[in-house]
Amino acid sequence: MTIIWKKDLPLPMARPRYYDYEYLRADDLTQALDYLLARQNLAARLLRPMGVVSGLELTATGSDVTVGQGVAIDSDGIVIVLPDSRRTTLPGDGTFFVWVEYHEFLSDPRDEGGAAGETRWTEEGLVKVSATAPTDAAHAVLLGKVTRTGGTVTVQGTGRQVAGLRVPVGALVPAVGSGPQAGITFPTDPGGGSGDEAFIRYWAYSGENTLLRIANNNDPDDLIAFQQYGADRLRIGGGMLHLGSMEGSLVSAGQVVTALGFWGPGIQHAQLSFRAGKGFELVDRSADGPNLSYAEGSKPYADLGVRELRASALRGRGGLSLTAEGNLAVRASGGVTVFRDGTGNGDLTVQGNAWVNGNLTLPNWSWINGGTRLHIGGPERLHLLNAAGVYVGFGGVAGSDSGCLWVENRSSFGGDMRVTGKMVVGPATPPLASWSGGGISTFDLFSSGAIYLGLSESSGYTISLNAGNGIIKGKSKQFAIDHPLDPPDATERRQLIHAALEGPENGVYYRGEGRLTDGAATVELPAYFEALTRAEGRTVHLTPVFEDDEPVSPLAAGRVRGGRFRVRTVDGSPATHAFYWEVKAVRADLEPLAVEVPA
Repeated sequence: MTIIWKKDLPLPMARPRYYDYEYLRADDLTQALDYLLARQNLAARLLRPMGVVSGLELTATGSDVTVGQGVAIDSDGIVIVLPDSRRTTLPGDGTFFVWVEYHEFLSDPRDEGGAAGETRWTEEGLVKVSATAPTDAAHAVLLGKVTRTGGTVTVQGTGRQVAGLRVPVGALVPAVGSGPQAGITFPTDPGGGSGDEAFIRYWAYSGENTLLRIANNNDPDDLIAFQQYGADRLRIGGGMLHLGSMEGSLVSAGQVVTALGFWGPGIQHAQLSFRAGKGFELVDRSADGPNLSYAEGSKPYADLGVRELRASALRGRGGLSLTAEGNLAVRASGGVTVFRDGTGNGDLTVQGNAWVNGNLTLPNWSWINGGTRLHIGGPERLHLLNAAGVYVGFGGVAGSDSGCLWVENRSSFGGDMRVTGKMVVGPATPPLASWSGGGISTFDLFSSGAIYLGLSESSGYTISLNAGNGIIKGKSKQFAIDHPLDPPDATERRQLIHAALEGPENGVYYRGEGRLTDGAATVELPAYFEALTRAEGRTVHLTPVFEDDEPVSPLAAGRVRGGRFRVRTVDGSPATHAFYWEVKAVRADLEPLAVEVPA
């Protein structure tokens, strides 16, 4: 077998022997150098797979790409060095492969003693770019791919070859100890930040008692995971030990997802399993090894003897009977909850009175049925509290006084809730005005349909936003007015639908008509204009107006100051024609609008 050195050259197996007065030729020195380089490359090839050792990062530079300085190793173990960063021109738009190859060339020519020639072999990495992958994949170290679109270059995050450390035979034998110079230590702060570290260390902590520590430190969310069969089966994170499939496909109800197996050759096997949606099972696995593929109820233990049982839930699949030779006492510091779960029979029947010294919680009951009538009495105010809200509706025979919630006075609205006073919805409820004859007082009011005020369009009731910053949100702010061409007594009347003008500011406008005198005029704005508007952002729009065929001149306006602005002709002519003017400004009593906000 021939061992290849580089690019199909056989490994040199002989080196020169030097002695006094030996006549040396150039081939002798070349062979000595090749021998040393061949052994160096062979060692690098055995210890490191092909790829980038350090540096050689791709960076978009204008419409080109720059390869940073760095070191790589090809499949022959040849070290490729790029001594400085290289900016490389891309051939156009598209996706391109970028790689580096080993390159050597003759340099430093010399002519001395009648013999001329280059005196050096210079080694340097050669950067190449192509729309196709390199054909000589054994000697081209791929640095990544870039895409140029319209002159904009984007560096892709895939396809980069990175060298590592390879141990073809033997074992890794790190130093023993508990300090940072022992064991295996990973680079710190891989996700940024500071203080993140991970390591594996082994040392004797007391006499010949040893400790193997696997650590991932700094944040409570840092994880240590053990993966098997394509998913994490054990994780340590957040101060907890997690068992089960943390990743992968979703589990189904009733599926065994995790278990603790108890194993001993030649003796009984058992496991404590957790079944999704069911809970824990202690299972006898004497006939086989512990695993997660057994049917529900196939091999449970018949009896489980415990001295004391403390559980948040106690469930019997076929029924649950509690028998006591004496009195049966159920005690809980937080109270006792009795509920009905499921359909059919299963009601709680009490022969006699039931006294509850605390809260009576019925979490899964759909009805509290009093048979004929249900009376709730007590010296304090009655509260109806429910996480999903309180519903008042009609659920009996239609008729007078049926299915209503009576507040203060009785009514005959079947299934309705009628409030003859004020309805207060709290707790953050604004008070009703003193002049209000009743109504709803609440902080927010939501309606999935329309909101109407008054019994007809002619009622005259208004919608008022009484707030420091009244905001109406909608894709279109529309309003309806009567059609001016339809008389009020027409059989079929129409409406005009107008929409509000929109802009990214709290703007106001003023407009009017003026007339030039000897080519100039001064326009006075309302007395409150300066107090209402900001000094910056004011604009003036002018439109010359002519009567019959009188000549007009182009106009210019001065800045609005002191509640007025001046108008004159651009060409300086002493015109006397009329003009329309319009001034727009931004209100000073409001903060600027936040135009772009999160949805």
